[in-house]
Amino acid sequence: MAQKTKHLLSKRSIPLLCLLPFAAFGVMLLLKTAYLRLAAPYLPPCIFRTLTGYLCPSCGMTHSVTALLRGNFAESLRQNALIPAAALLLLLRYAELWTAALGRKKRLFPRTKGFWLGLLAAALLYTVLRNIL
Repeated sequence: MAQKTKHLLSKRSIPLLCLLPFAAFGVMLLLKTAYLRLAAPYLPPCIFRTLTGYLCPSCGMTHSVTALLRGNFAESLRQNALIPAAALLLLLRYAELWTAALGRKKRLFPRTKGFWLGLLAAALLYTVLRNIL
C-alpha cells in the first residue's frame, strides 16, 4: 500500500515538473537583470586576474550564463565551459526527477565521491589549460 501511495504522490508532481524549467528560466532572467543593474557596476575587478594576469575559474561565468540564456551554446562554452557542464548536470537531474515521477526511477549520473572528485579535477585542469592555450 505504501508503494502505491508513493507512486500517486509522484504522479501529482508531474505538473510541477512541467513548470520547473520555465520557473528556473524566469529566475535566471531576474537574477541576470538584478546583477547587471545592481551589482555589476560596483564590483571590483577579479583580484586573481589583476595580480597574476591569468583567468580564475570563475572568469567569464556571467558572459557564459548570458550566452546560454540566449541559446548560444558555443559562445557559452567559449566564455567558460564550467557553466554548460553545470547546466548539463542540472538537465540530467531534471530527467531523473521525470523518471521518478513516472515510476521508473533511473540514475543518469553517478553520485560517488570519485565522480565528484573527477569533476573537480576536470574543472581545475580546465582552468589551467584555458590559461596556457
